[in-house]
Amino acid sequence: MQRLPYFRYRALLGVVFLGAGLFTPAHAQDPDDMQRGVARISLINGDVSVRRGDSGDWVAGVINAPLLSDDRISTAPNSRAEVQFDAANILRIGGDAEVRLTQLEAGRYQMEVARGTVTFRVLRPSEANVEVDTPNISIRPSKQGSYRISVNAAGETEVMSRAGEVEVFTPRGSQWVTAGQMMMARGTAADPEFQIVNAIPSDEWDRWNENRDRGLLQSNSYQYVGPGVYGAEDLDNYGTWSNVQPYGNVWRPTSVGSDWAPYQSGRWVWEDWYGWTWVSYDPWGWAPYHYGRWFNQPGFGWCWYPGLRSARHYWSPALVGFFGFGGRRGGIGFGFGHVGWVPLAPYEVFHPWWGRNYYGRNDFGRNITNVNVNNIYRNAGVRNGISGVSEGDFRSGRFNNIGRFSGNQVREAGLIRGQVPIAPTNANLHFSNRTVSNVPRSNDNARFFRNQQPNPAQRVPFAQQQRAFEPGNRDNASQNGVRGGQQPGNRGFDNQPAAGRDSASQNGLRGGQQVDRAPRGPQNSPNGSSGGWRRFGEPTGQGATPQAVAPRNERNLRGSTPGGGEPRRVAPGGPINGDSRPNRYQNTRPPGASEAPANRSGWQRFGEPGNSPRQNSPGSPPRYSAPEPRQSAPNYGSSP
Repeated sequence: MQRLPYFRYRALLGVVFLGAGLFTPAHAQDPDDMQRGVARISLINGDVSVRRGDSGDWVAGVINAPLLSDDRISTAPNSRAEVQFDAANILRIGGDAEVRLTQLEAGRYQMEVARGTVTFRVLRPSEANVEVDTPNISIRPSKQGSYRISVNAAGETEVMSRAGEVEVFTPRGSQWVTAGQMMMARGTAADPEFQIVNAIPSDEWDRWNENRDRGLLQSNSYQYVGPGVYGAEDLDNYGTWSNVQPYGNVWRPTSVGSDWAPYQSGRWVWEDWYGWTWVSYDPWGWAPYHYGRWFNQPGFGWCWYPGLRSARHYWSPALVGFFGFGGRRGGIGFGFGHVGWVPLAPYEVFHPWWGRNYYGRNDFGRNITNVNVNNIYRNAGVRNGISGVSEGDFRSGRFNNIGRFSGNQVREAGLIRGQVPIAPTNANLHFSNRTVSNVPRSNDNARFFRNQQPNPAQRVPFAQQQRAFEPGNRDNASQNGVRGGQQPGNRGFDNQPAAGRDSASQNGLRGGQQVDRAPRGPQNSPNGSSGGWRRFGEPTGQGATPQAVAPRNERNLRGSTPGGGEPRRVAPGGPINGDSRPNRYQNTRPPGASEAPANRSGWQRFGEPGNSPRQNSPGSPPRYSAPEPRQSAPNYGSSP
């Protein structure tokens, strides 16, 4: 077949797609995808491990590894990690810490901090509903800012606002923490008490966060990508943006060799719901492999086109065309000796392999034999454009030797439209060949207070996903009456029986969280004093103003590295930064309310008279309200 000149080729494609109503040849966004947000590990220092929510396996974390609801991230001592949820919301995790992602969906991120120090950063304006839960309180950032949260071995929590405002929730009420303040909370989730004091001076952890923020905010690449694309800041240091007609601004990697091609440095990993997902080893390899398209331009080499800036873009596990080739054989199975893939070019039709049509089924679409991929995919005719491995290597997770093929070597191929008909193995759950070295002793029965009860899209156990590939198991999930392979009775991940949830709800706890029922009243302390702790809602007494905090080495909450310390010593202090004006966030005693007990020394209980949540006032951030339900699902903006 004679190849058309490039511009005539594209013009012909445009006519075809316009006539077919497919000018943007991407499938409609599945509404279920909106309930399955994907975060990524965007930075790693040291040893970081991920516990997969579908199998329970601990695997070594890598940069660009995707994270889903119910995954856990653990850091070894003196290690750090960064988790990016979108272009605005970022979680940084210090050493010897563990975080569980309880809900990831479009515009909603909820997580539990079991131990250690984290900083949640709202880097840019965002409408996302974010909640960070600890054993006794729940924290919701209200706007752009930097919020540091620490949980020690006793389950006590510190919340510091370095910038912005954060609202802290308990079953008994809520309290605001503003820039320069720190809340210390202790006690059970049913009846915690707190103090608000001056935040400690910035330390090495804070300075590292600030340096990281500056680098991200200086990124130039976000001006070239559309809404919904994140990870674009990684492109700045590894390539250049150029105007290439007819596409406009495209990105070209400059840190690769002359024989480099996309989708060759990395591996295919099995992810619940999404199936085969590309995990790139390129340090910039998030945005260009989950959004947009690749093409090879003479004089420029491989270029990434991010798609229209005016269109909303949605995450895909990869944007390739799969096919089988070589070693054709009969019998039940894949039917070919090799699995091949080629990056999709702009305006090429994309056939997704995930979602409700494939989840929990062995419906693999159909293989079309005697197809020359040169006639189907434009990038197949480019040198090194086709990649592949043997079926055995693909199944066993061996991607060290990804082969490079030309269209002439793949004259007869089976085009795969739908799921690749290869059952995943446990080897396909790993993000790399590295052995996991940091496996924490997680407490699956730990309790957390949740202001909002997470309701994530259910994850199917990996063993059940494997069984879906066995002959005769088609639609096994649907036959069980569970949508998308969801297990009956698995209504959440709070690690408590249904009876526990119901009893907690009957006792008036929000989020159905089961907590210890301790008698109300001050916690036991020497000399009958509560040491300055207050209950939420308690009348403000003489110790209600922010306190000065002892030096870091005298505090018993860990920072970014492990370590203990002597019990906290809190000295009385005045208003923050020496400001003598009344603090508008400081709760005051309402008329007729009794004075606070004199022995509280500044500690309060949530929800007692005088500690009602702050009402909105002019210039104050609004309370979060859930977005209106989406009436229609937009198309993927990841192409053309």
